Amino acid sequence: MCHGHPHYHSCGHQSVTWHYCPSAVIDLTTGYETPCTNITFAASQPSTSSCPLANCDFRNAGDGGWTCCKCGGRNSSGWCKKMSPNPKWERNPITNEWEWIERCDHGCCRNCVKDAPTEHKVMPSEADPVTAYEVALDYNERYPRGCTSKKKE
Repeated sequence: MCHGHPHYHSCGHQSVTWHYCPSAVIDLTTGYETPCTNITFAASQPSTSSCPLANCDFRNAGDGGWTCCKCGGRNSSGWCKKMSPNPKWERNPITNEWEWIERCDHGCCRNCVKDAPTEHKVMPSEADPVTAYEVALDYNERYPRGCTSKKKE
């Protein structure tokens, strides 16, 4: 029995790490393994690794924010989360089941506008709080150091 461990990435895509059994098929020329017909899956877990898909536009954009080209919604993950102004029933082309659609759910694509990388300029006060202030000390003979009143004579 081959066992799959699904992982979901910040882009919304999922990947599976396989633990193959002796019944798995191995192509000796390519080294590619195919799970056996008796497979099980663990519960999907979040992954901090980037998406392994070569055509993941969210990953290619640098995992930043983007504006959906379908509805104009602002997003920070791979799928648009903006609520649709017209929720409706739609037939899923894969399962052929009717689904109630409340969100846009458009995946980040090449036509979606990606956020420009922002440069954070470090101000001197952020790097070293002492450099933000210029302190001029004037020690003259009339006042001893650290004292603001006149010297008693």
